[in-house]
Amino acid sequence: MDTESSGASSSDTSTLVAGGAPSKASDTGRVSPKDLLPAFLKLSRADIHSKFIDLEWQQRNRLAQGGIYTPENASQWARLANDETARRNRYMNVDPFVQNRVPLRVPEGHSDYINASFIQLTSTISGTKKEFIATQGPKEGSHSHLWRMIWHECADPVVIVMLTQTHESGREKCFQYFPFDLEDPELRINEEDEFGDGFIATLTLKNITDDKATSSTIREMELTTADGQTKKIWHMLFGGWPDYSIPEGEDINGLVRLVDFSASKNPIITGTNSSAPRVVHCSAGVGRTGTFIALDWLLAEFREGRFDNIEQDKDPIADVVDELRGQRMMMVQGEQQFFFLYDVMRQLWLDRKTDNEERLKLDSASLSSEERLRAAFEQEMKDNAERM
Repeated sequence: MDTESSGASSSDTSTLVAGGAPSKASDTGRVSPKDLLPAFLKLSRADIHSKFIDLEWQQRNRLAQGGIYTPENASQWARLANDETARRNRYMNVDPFVQNRVPLRVPEGHSDYINASFIQLTSTISGTKKEFIATQGPKEGSHSHLWRMIWHECADPVVIVMLTQTHESGREKCFQYFPFDLEDPELRINEEDEFGDGFIATLTLKNITDDKATSSTIREMELTTADGQTKKIWHMLFGGWPDYSIPEGEDINGLVRLVDFSASKNPIITGTNSSAPRVVHCSAGVGRTGTFIALDWLLAEFREGRFDNIEQDKDPIADVVDELRGQRMMMVQGEQQFFFLYDVMRQLWLDRKTDNEERLKLDSASLSSEERLRAAFEQEMKDNAERM
């Protein structure tokens, strides 16, 4: 898709701003920060809608090409489908691709299936790799599978970002797979030893904080296996994001801060340029989960300067959503969530430009004050010399 351009010459007094609406320049000729937005952040709602429809068609083509996995069908978008996967799935229409699904480490002869996908995104500036595991909200009968996966796949400390309440509109969205409060701080994991390999653990809640900055409930926990090994768990429950919808008001700022906070607790793998995988889930593990992961990557690109001189025909938002959907179906599931990414990044860009302008004003005012003081001092020295 082509992005909107202003079509204005140097003598024109109007440009196109976010949403495609014309904005008159001031009489002083001062350029508004909106006029300097990258082209992809000036797109109208209609243009963004067209991009979303294109992504939907690309997804349909992937799913049609991938089909159901068989030894003869090795497509990178093939999906597993059998009675066991259906039993473990929360939703019948959301499956991981075989090529990057997370296999459970279980003894031979047992199903290693969990509805979870390895996700990797790479910075276009620094080359840093961001690693995630996107997964569905656990079900009651298989929540121990999540902890088994976390134990084997995640570094210490583990970071889990939960983007759904356990129940919404009277329906279960995610089984409560963690201790709720300090009155009952322990949860036994896999006491029945489902796979007969001795993986039995205890999850202990150590501290719980309602954090206003991130609009989240932060739980510090410890996962201890039967043989005494432990891992610290950071569990971050962001509750201000209804299914199929977007955060509103102060919850938007809270979400941005949560992205940063979760990254700050996430270890870098020694000797690599990669982070350990953060576990991110909502209910299906695609809509809110995909939006969070996309926002994490976009924030890093923004802060590394990617947007400052980006080509007119580039759209990193549509590109990252397409890349995510190539790794897990339906990521950034709803059009409203797709719009949300543009709205957040546009506002962050404008806020930064405004802040920079204010700092320049302060620097200019400070410089003017210094010049006035210097002139006054020089005049005083001159007057003193004349009196001597």
